Amino acid sequence: MIASAALAAWLADRDGQKRSQAAGDAMARDWRRHPIVTGLERRLATLSERSAEAVLAAAREFIDNEDDIASFMSQLIAANRADPFFRPPFVPTSSDIHSGLLLFHNPDLSIALAASGVDMLAAKKAGPRGSTSIGFSGVVTLFRYLRAGGATMSFWEAPTITGDFLATRAGKCRFVGRRRIEDGEDILLDGRYQSFVVEHAESDMLCFQALVRREAAPLAAEYDSKTLSFVGASSTDEASSRVQMMISMLRVMGRGDALPLIVEALDSPHFYTRWHIMRELLAMDAEAALPLLRRMAAHDPHPEVRAAACQTFDMFFADEEGEVAAKQEAPRPAVDGESQCRA
Repeated sequence: MIASAALAAWLADRDGQKRSQAAGDAMARDWRRHPIVTGLERRLATLSERSAEAVLAAAREFIDNEDDIASFMSQLIAANRADPFFRPPFVPTSSDIHSGLLLFHNPDLSIALAASGVDMLAAKKAGPRGSTSIGFSGVVTLFRYLRAGGATMSFWEAPTITGDFLATRAGKCRFVGRRRIEDGEDILLDGRYQSFVVEHAESDMLCFQALVRREAAPLAAEYDSKTLSFVGASSTDEASSRVQMMISMLRVMGRGDALPLIVEALDSPHFYTRWHIMRELLAMDAEAALPLLRRMAAHDPHPEVRAAACQTFDMFFADEEGEVAAKQEAPRPAVDGESQCRA
């Protein structure tokens, strides 16, 4: 039976759909109640010190139960073979070079079982952009390679990403070394300054990925693989990213009534979020945003945000008010508390 016919038959079979749903729900309950899951939840809840190191130790204890996890995966595979419409009880994860299942997730820790196909790696490198970047995740991640696939990796370091990160001081990343990875090997990366690139693999790779969010850097950074220069950054904070997305949606929807809430969000501890919100405020209501832009240009704690606010004021508002802001030669990371223009 071809897939489309099988799907049509399943969609017409209400009892069959219920059986598929019930099987998935039962396996989800079994996983939630599994001793290795409840043990990890208990250990994380009772940590005396919620440091990245302590969370990482709990993650190691979880992935040390390889046999228990393999046994559960065998049950999952058997259920899928018996019913092609059975839905596994795990959130799928994916990128250009891997696909997997999220085994555990809470605000401090995510653990996934991921496979990197040798064909996916080859397609990534052979694509129109080629191997264009070296990414630094900003978080501590433990990789345990159950099957290393004969992979060769290069290792890289960059200036540490901190809360006062400045693009002008991001510098360049540098090559540290290259070696072959073995089955069963653990690789611990502090993504605030360390990264690796899979340069070659002989076969598919399978690994646990334990991602620790405690003490994370505010940003993930990206460096060009040819020039080794900094090319961009993105947020590591999920809540902050959601705030930015929702405020952009409010602006697109023309929800001027939400202006007080958007102004309140300007108190974000994340400098990139503050600037994103200011841009949306200016697009929504430039007149209302102007005094806030002045304040940002004079007092924002991050020098690049102050510089961007200053340039924006000078470009769009200075002449209208009959004044030209005093400019410095160029935006520079600066003397703390110093304004870069007279907004």
